[in-house]
Amino acid sequence: MTWSTTEIEYEGFPLLLRRPDYKNIWKYQQSLTQLVAVGHLLDNTTPNGLPEKNYNQMLATFDDYMCNLFDTSPEGFIFLIETFGGKRNYYYYTLPHYDISKLVDQAKLDFKVKLTIAIQDDNGWGFFKDYPIELFKP
Repeated sequence: MTWSTTEIEYEGFPLLLRRPDYKNIWKYQQSLTQLVAVGHLLDNTTPNGLPEKNYNQMLATFDDYMCNLFDTSPEGFIFLIETFGGKRNYYYYTLPHYDISKLVDQAKLDFKVKLTIAIQDDNGWGFFKDYPIELFKP
């Protein structure tokens, strides 16, 4: 998978964004209606809230795991990663009522990271459409 990245300034601090380059993301809008945000509290950051370089390189295997949670599964997909203020958020759309907690719990054990999960219904993909940075054109 190829990724697009951008860095902007938000509230005076850098905001890093990554998104996969899907050919037709909109074909999933009717079936994948649960928005899942997995937050990772970063352990080693610079004063501007970004991860320290060496620490960020150490997170590569974990990041790959999070990016590929649904690599071979029709139950969901990742659509955005944002890094800001000492935290990295992984955003997914999944099937309604899909329980991602087992995958996240396994990541906590395997990688010794601090993760949170926030889940909400988003039938109209409002989060995706209203995100302040244009992510994809419908």
